[in-house]
Amino acid sequence: MTLLLTGTELLVTLFAFSTLLGDAWVLFVGLSVGYWIGPRVDDDTRAVAATVIALATLALAVVLAVKSYTAIPRPAATPIDPAGLPGSLAGFVAGELDSSGFAFPSGHATGVTAVYGGLAALLTIGRRRRRYGAAATMIALVSGSRVILGVHYPRDIVAGMALGVGLIVLTRWVAADESILRADRVCLLAGVASVVGLGVAAAGGHTEEVRHAVIGLGTAVGAGATWYRGGERLTAAPAVSIPVAAGGLVVAGGLWIGAYEGVFGLVGAAVGSAVGVIIILGLPLVEQWRKKDGNAVAA
Repeated sequence: MTLLLTGTELLVTLFAFSTLLGDAWVLFVGLSVGYWIGPRVDDDTRAVAATVIALATLALAVVLAVKSYTAIPRPAATPIDPAGLPGSLAGFVAGELDSSGFAFPSGHATGVTAVYGGLAALLTIGRRRRRYGAAATMIALVSGSRVILGVHYPRDIVAGMALGVGLIVLTRWVAADESILRADRVCLLAGVASVVGLGVAAAGGHTEEVRHAVIGLGTAVGAGATWYRGGERLTAAPAVSIPVAAGGLVVAGGLWIGAYEGVFGLVGAAVGSAVGVIIILGLPLVEQWRKKDGNAVAA
């Protein structure tokens, strides 16, 4: 082991960090924060964030179904040997170079295209050209990192980006409404895609993909039911304060982590993911209640 990195090692390490911008947990945490602070940004930001959360759930569900069906392995070769990197950096890079799971299409390419592209398409703040430019930069950075890290073939990236664009078009059409974006309709599609993915994964004997499909189903049901019953109230509720957001993120994050790690079993994973997203989406009402209670005490 040496403390000095070669040019190749430095490049791979930088892109290992870049690829985190397309990890599911980063996308969902970022969307959650945007959802919570939405009223401070623009009138439609919260509804857009909720819709893109539904879009992200749909994208991951479709990717899971296609990956389970095609079952194409990832590239076997790695660009570097991470064991030569210093300290904890070796473990981190090794995790990003992990070639387990299936390759086609790229989940990262699909996810970043759907999320960053969806935000650019649905938000109204700023200039549209700048929104699309920023989205294109993020998509290119994350998608390119997957090829440089050797965990995807270029065809996986192209397919994922094309799939993401298609799902954005579908979401804009399905969610369109005169009063408020109908994120619940997109959640319905995500639920259907998760059920299909669950069936395909189960038929192929892909245990981990079965658990992920159950989590997707729980997320779709929880988010869809929450937005269907309270979308307008949630949109009108105030921005979420840091203490309330932090508490909600810890609880919801714990539920999702437990679900992904298989702590709860399949039924528990579905319930835990549903409760987790209900907490995320419902926090503005908690903040509203907290402020009303505080005003009542002050009076």
